[in-house]
Amino acid sequence: MKKWVMLISFISFTLMIGLYACSNDESGESSANQTDFEMAEDSDNGKEGFTETETEEQASVERDEPDDGSDFEESEQMIIYTGHLEVEVNDFQNMTDRIKQELSKIDGYVVESSEHARGDDEQKSGYMVVRVPQQEFDSFMNSLETEDTNIKSRNQQSEDVTEEYVDLESRLKAKEAVEERLLQFMEQADKTEDLLKISDDLSKVQEDIEQIKGRMNYIENHVAYSTVHISIEERNIKVPDVQSQDDLNTLAKAQKLFMDTINSLLKVGSSIVVLIVGLSPILIPVSIVAIYLLLKRKRQKND
Repeated sequence: MKKWVMLISFISFTLMIGLYACSNDESGESSANQTDFEMAEDSDNGKEGFTETETEEQASVERDEPDDGSDFEESEQMIIYTGHLEVEVNDFQNMTDRIKQELSKIDGYVVESSEHARGDDEQKSGYMVVRVPQQEFDSFMNSLETEDTNIKSRNQQSEDVTEEYVDLESRLKAKEAVEERLLQFMEQADKTEDLLKISDDLSKVQEDIEQIKGRMNYIENHVAYSTVHISIEERNIKVPDVQSQDDLNTLAKAQKLFMDTINSLLKVGSSIVVLIVGLSPILIPVSIVAIYLLLKRKRQKND
């Protein structure tokens, strides 16, 4: 009887432990499921938040990034034209006058001009550098080709500076923005050390701005006005006219030669007198000795 009671008690105790363990497992699983669900939900929320932030940042970057291609296309194309002409003409002066006349018609101007004569026939040659409006560049070059002008060489060059100009504009905007911020910092600065540092940075930025503006002005000027280098050579040989008696001045030239000869003789005589007087302290004793020796030798021969 006791054995059965103990057996039943053992079985009951075992069943209770099993039921308790099962209940703990179910509770743990439900808790784990609850935790996993919360973690998954938090993860999803985090992903959504990151995606929204990333999208906002990307949109901000896209708004801030300049579209180089569109800016380049929208900007007006800027090209610098340069021309070189080497011409032969019958009359140098006539050619230079014609060039200046053509420039006055198209609002051009002369930058540099030089001329010189060469040879006994005094043929003239020269060099001119002129600036003409870009739209008149081709017409001006063509206007110099006439029947009286022999074009020895003609050369035209073009340089596209659009990309450089767009880059300078972007750099200028950035530098001006930095300048504005530095001016604001200078107004807010209280310490002398900070003011000096900001002032130094500001001067460097302003120097960069002036350099950029200078380069932009140079490009704008050379785009608006093209440069033409013109080398001019006169090919006509000038035959001199027969000189008249007045031009020859024969009598005056003869008188001049006669007086030059007289003056030369006077100069030679004056030089001799100066030489004798100047060397007299030596010449007089030497002359006395020489005369004495000659007389003595002559007496000996007579004896």
